[in-house]
Amino acid sequence: MKKSLIALAALAATASFAQSSVSITGVLDAGYKSTTHTDGTKKANTVFNNGVSTSQFDFVGTTDLGGGLKAGFFMELDVNPANSSTLNQASAGTTQFSGTPFTGQQVVSLEGNFGRVKVGSPDSSALDAGLVAQPFGTALGSGYSAGFGRLGTATVSGINQYVGGPNSGGRIIRSEKAVRYDTPAFSGFSGSFEYSAKNANSSTYTSNNNGFQALGLRYANGPLTVQYSNAKAEAGANQAAGSMTTWGTAAAGSLAANANVKYNLLGANYNFGATTVYAGYTTTKSNGQVDTGATITGEDSKSWNIGAKYTIGNIDLLANYLERKSNLANGFNADTGVYTSANALYPKAKLTGLGANYNFSKTVLAYYRFERVQNIATVLGTASGNNLSQDQTVNAVGMVVKF
Repeated sequence: MKKSLIALAALAATASFAQSSVSITGVLDAGYKSTTHTDGTKKANTVFNNGVSTSQFDFVGTTDLGGGLKAGFFMELDVNPANSSTLNQASAGTTQFSGTPFTGQQVVSLEGNFGRVKVGSPDSSALDAGLVAQPFGTALGSGYSAGFGRLGTATVSGINQYVGGPNSGGRIIRSEKAVRYDTPAFSGFSGSFEYSAKNANSSTYTSNNNGFQALGLRYANGPLTVQYSNAKAEAGANQAAGSMTTWGTAAAGSLAANANVKYNLLGANYNFGATTVYAGYTTTKSNGQVDTGATITGEDSKSWNIGAKYTIGNIDLLANYLERKSNLANGFNADTGVYTSANALYPKAKLTGLGANYNFSKTVLAYYRFERVQNIATVLGTASGNNLSQDQTVNAVGMVVKF
């Protein structure tokens, strides 16, 4: 439910202001979360956010220019109701923001019969495909979360996105300094193209300057929705700073100089009344070293998933199963197929996500989430060379309030 800001009466009297509107919407999510690992060394029980949704305030503006033409803006401010510290806190104890406190999608836009153009940090068609493929959004159980990304074993992809700071493993949410164009829909078909220029003339950049482009195709008609995205990130002669390794400090991204990485994402869902079924498939390939801690000349990753959502009364039941295979691992040599490190990542991981929502209303729900990731890490075993996998299990309960 939107709460529109009331314009001052003196300004509303003019035609230009009468055709403009600004609103604030958002969502807050907080609850209890328990995380355990099979080796027993990592366990956390805490009040947390993002068990189901990204907690955020969205500032939305629209101006009617006449003739079917509209201008607007969208500014997403991500927040954490369970923790008052900021993500960009410097080690000296002072708080600083890198560019803007609006840490999600932020764009200005122009829309008309030609479609829509967004300029700034628009959400990617890759994110669209990731959301269409399963019922959990970008949170627990999705395979598209900060903790588990389906696009590869690498912890970062070289694409700098604020939500992909220290925990941006294997997913695309958005690209900075980008423009995105969306076509109008024709009989359910639509397309998009996004572009961010490559700048590689200096080795001292403190934010992402890799090139990025993506083509999106969508079909949404009746019970069927299909989304496809073909994306490419490309580094220039100098390695861009594409990840945040310490608070407030930009460090070199893992996409090496003169390397590129290509992604294909396909997601679909079909609704049968109370039941919706989901499926997705992705590929990730690079032509250069991506994991800087290993002697790997390229990445070749694939993932697939199936999911379902069933609604009975006020209750939603959700499930998702995903497998990800990759040749990319810290200490794993793709040419010889031999582990060379005592802390090698496992090249095949499995994710099982289960969930339930109780919807008090359209804007308030209570939830339970279960996520188990198998083979997220491995260590070399005995002299026989056996590899021991490590599993992670998460249980979370909480509440989401939208407004």
